[in-house]
Amino acid sequence: MNIVRAFSISPDLTQIGVLTFSNDARMRFYLNQYRNRDDVIAAISRLNITLGDTNIADALRMARTELFSRQHGARPDVPKILILITDGTANIEERSTIPEANATKAAGIQIFTVGIGSEIKVEQLRAIASMRSYYYFATNFDTLNDVLQRLLNYSCVHIVTVSTTPSTTSSTPMITGPPTTTPTITGTSTPRPTGM
Repeated sequence: MNIVRAFSISPDLTQIGVLTFSNDARMRFYLNQYRNRDDVIAAISRLNITLGDTNIADALRMARTELFSRQHGARPDVPKILILITDGTANIEERSTIPEANATKAAGIQIFTVGIGSEIKVEQLRAIASMRSYYYFATNFDTLNDVLQRLLNYSCVHIVTVSTTPSTTSSTPMITGPPTTTPTITGTSTPRPTGM
């Protein structure tokens, strides 16, 4: 939640949405559901994470078709960034994982991946990411905030933002998952000042 505190949350600035996944994906809240930082933090605090397997394909599909839909807050001409965080390897719909990642990238969504711990497949997460360099590793959940901060700093510099009236904005979805728990996809849309 320290990462959320770094953004100004509003319909014209950063928007955050979350979905979790284990055996299947579950939408927790959409990009346009909460209009300020405190409400987003409260919603994240209320999330219950469940144990299960790792269905990354379903999470990517839901992020692409629901989380990033205009109906649920995605804005045209705003970069869309998805951060997938998992402590596991795809073991449900495993053969659909890379095709779903490719479909998500083809839809104009930039994917960053974060693997946590020793139960991940680095090559799988690099293949899911839009670029191999968009893969990050956290040794455990205690180091996750530091890794996410580095990722966000990098994405602010390297993802092209589009100037809108009155501000520049971008969308950053995130997928996260605690060890032996359900990973989460979080979508955000953040306005950025020129030159960020």
